[in-house]
Amino acid sequence: MEFISKDKSAPRIKGVYKFFCWCSGARLYILKKCPTDFNVFFGIGMIVFLTGVMASLSGSYAFYTVFQDIYLATIFGVFWGVLIFFFDWYLVASLRKEKKFLREILTASPRIILAMFLAVVISRPLELKLFESEIDGQIDKMSQQKFNDYKEIVGISYSEIEVLKEQNREIKTTISDLLVQRNGLFQLFVEEAEGRSPTGKLGKGPVYKEKKAEYDRVNEIYEQEKIRLYPLVDANHKRISEMSVLHDEQLKSGNETLNKATGFLARIEAYGQLGKENKGIKYTGIFILLMFMCIETGPMFVKLISRRGAYDELLGLEEMKIVAVAQQELTQIKEKTIRVVEIEKQKSITRLQEEIINNQDFVKYVMQAQSEIGVEKIKRWKERELNRIEDNFDDYRPTINELIEEAKLILKPN
Repeated sequence: MEFISKDKSAPRIKGVYKFFCWCSGARLYILKKCPTDFNVFFGIGMIVFLTGVMASLSGSYAFYTVFQDIYLATIFGVFWGVLIFFFDWYLVASLRKEKKFLREILTASPRIILAMFLAVVISRPLELKLFESEIDGQIDKMSQQKFNDYKEIVGISYSEIEVLKEQNREIKTTISDLLVQRNGLFQLFVEEAEGRSPTGKLGKGPVYKEKKAEYDRVNEIYEQEKIRLYPLVDANHKRISEMSVLHDEQLKSGNETLNKATGFLARIEAYGQLGKENKGIKYTGIFILLMFMCIETGPMFVKLISRRGAYDELLGLEEMKIVAVAQQELTQIKEKTIRVVEIEKQKSITRLQEEIINNQDFVKYVMQAQSEIGVEKIKRWKERELNRIEDNFDDYRPTINELIEEAKLILKPN
């Protein structure tokens, strides 16, 4: 049923103007009767549509940072923009102008909160795009810091390399000390043999032999230590080489992983760090967020502060008529249900009365039958007693109580 007739004399809403009026959530068949409200709903619809476009762009950029595929990002971006558009469309369309401003504020408050949340969702990717070069530099800085931290952690895991290197240094120091000592002793006994020692005696005398014996002892120790320690040094070098290869491979793998960590979450983290380090970026981001909050909540505030116009009156009238028809149908259904219940109740009462009457007749019939049966039993008992008297007249002397008890037994129903 159509409650508002189509007035052919009303101005028509055409083309783009009609589309943006629809974007405002207005019912066009009502709006065309209210030409004074055209501009209000056109402006609201324009904001809702452009918000969807901005959401599509920001969504495309956000998805591109995740998937690195322009076609996939475009598809998701369009889907996101359409989703945000219809969400805004619903928020604006569901807001009704009433005559109580406080009630309107309370009704609109959940929608305003949702609009602010949408503003945050839409503005953040655009902020990331606006400061893209600064964010890239911050990501490199953060990646280097994370790599240094990772390098320290890996170094702790491969601390055995330093232990082995220190052990090799100690071994080499030991061998070097023995070599220096041996060379010093060699020089002493040579000088003694040539007469250049403090004794001044040429030839191989007792002092020479003592120095030569000391040299031989140290040289033997030196040769034994070389034989014992050099294989250990070689084994340590081999182990160090193997662990160094694993260490370098792990560092390379970690560095590659950190270099790839430049997605959406990494950019948000870098943007947060930039905001802490640079107040200009922080305040600019806040300004952009507030701007989108104003854009998102603007259509609803326009509806709240604007007067109740002809469109609102006609819309309220249509809703009242629809509610009246619904209530009328509901009343009819309730009345019909009550009638059906009453009819069923009367039928039940009638059936109960009939059953009572039938039961009364049945009871009377049963009582009459029992009475007749009792009379018949008494007759037969009488005949039997008479026969007993004839058969044994002299011995038959029953008392009154016995006769009564016997009659009760005869009349007792089975």
